[in-house]
Amino acid sequence: MRPPVTEAQRLAASGLVTAASAVLATGIPGAGAVAQAELLRAVHQARAVKLFAPAAAAVRVVEHLRAARRDDPAFRLAVLTDDLREVLVSCHCVTSGDASAIGVARRAYEPVGDLRLHGIFCEPVRAATGHAGAVTYLADAGGRIWVVSDVRPADPAAAVSAAHASVELGEVRLSHHDLARGGLLAVNAQASATGRLSHGRARQAVSVSGAGWFDAPLNALWQVGLAAQVERWLTAAALPAPERPASHDLAFLEGTVVGADRRGLLLSTEHAGIVAVTAALDDPASPHVTNLRLLATHAAGHPVRLAGRFAGARLVAGLAFAAQWLPSRHGGHADLGTERLTRADMPGAQPVPPSSAAEPPAPPPLHLLRHQLERVVSAGRPALSTGVAGDAQRLAAAHLGGAAAFLAALGSTGMRRTRDVFGRLDPHDVEVLAQAWLTAAVYEQAAARETIRAAWAGTSTGY
Repeated sequence: MRPPVTEAQRLAASGLVTAASAVLATGIPGAGAVAQAELLRAVHQARAVKLFAPAAAAVRVVEHLRAARRDDPAFRLAVLTDDLREVLVSCHCVTSGDASAIGVARRAYEPVGDLRLHGIFCEPVRAATGHAGAVTYLADAGGRIWVVSDVRPADPAAAVSAAHASVELGEVRLSHHDLARGGLLAVNAQASATGRLSHGRARQAVSVSGAGWFDAPLNALWQVGLAAQVERWLTAAALPAPERPASHDLAFLEGTVVGADRRGLLLSTEHAGIVAVTAALDDPASPHVTNLRLLATHAAGHPVRLAGRFAGARLVAGLAFAAQWLPSRHGGHADLGTERLTRADMPGAQPVPPSSAAEPPAPPPLHLLRHQLERVVSAGRPALSTGVAGDAQRLAAAHLGGAAAFLAALGSTGMRRTRDVFGRLDPHDVEVLAQAWLTAAVYEQAAARETIRAAWAGTSTGY
């Protein structure tokens, strides 16, 4: 039973809303040192009264704003938009008396017993927060996925080589690359609630043999139905970021390579039809794009098993793949972000029926609403002076009446500029803008989730 929300927590949540609303009103250009300091001051007050989830989301907003203003290539406007929505949603829940939105403090590692783990794959990590490194995913006999992470403040270029750096697991010294192809017996292991394993010299572990993707227990990961995988992803994505399991968005697909188009490599699957596989990291120094292009050109017509990350409607960010034709020197699978494949690794293209590469039906144009939401985050209130009415009309014409209404309401708040009796701009307008933006953002998130679910299931929906 959670304790009720206190008056101090309501006041702290209101302070976070005020600071976050100011960021929305001015956009990234106006979110300089002063705006960031105001947001961090509100974070300090929120932490003092144990508003853990809103404070954590607000810190991420500050980190993304700093990355945007220094033109960091790792910055993603979509991620900043999602984090701003999370700040406002959680604060709205707190001020409404919902104690579940308070969140919890950073979870400590807790004992999980002895674990016999099998490496699945590893990936390089590069974040807009100035962190870089590598992450290895492992599975136990029951199919639960665990993570060994070595991500720390570092130059973004460190992500490329991090997979071949040593990771300490007691007396075991393995690189992420080798751990992803081997096994591990962890004694008295400790892990967080999200599945992240504690590692270092204090842990006890022994290196043991691993398992291939086509062998037990890893083979079971590809036997889980696609609908269940999508539901796991969408359910976890609705949670605050710190509470999501480390492997919540992993996709395990099996299909035949049928070429490529503007979206990326195309994989023909049994239950979802054509799935587009894009690069998980678009860094020119990363081999993601080159490897996917090589597969699309010289492995067309051949079956593969893919591990990736759900990225949208029939869209997956590719992380690793395995195939019976893959040379044994790769150790059973190839990590798309850490290995550079060559033509000699490919089996040679086979003819693919033209109908196999047909694109799926176009989704409803919810992207118009999302685009306007991101424009506000990027440029502030001035972004609403143009383009909103036209997009609202296009949404209405596509029978997305809810999206059209919320966008029109957001546009009207962008034009609202009231003044007090002394001629000063009314600061309440900023809160009205933030409320309209939040309403549209929550709608867009829910509608997009249902659209994605329907696309993976092969059905259609409308809003």
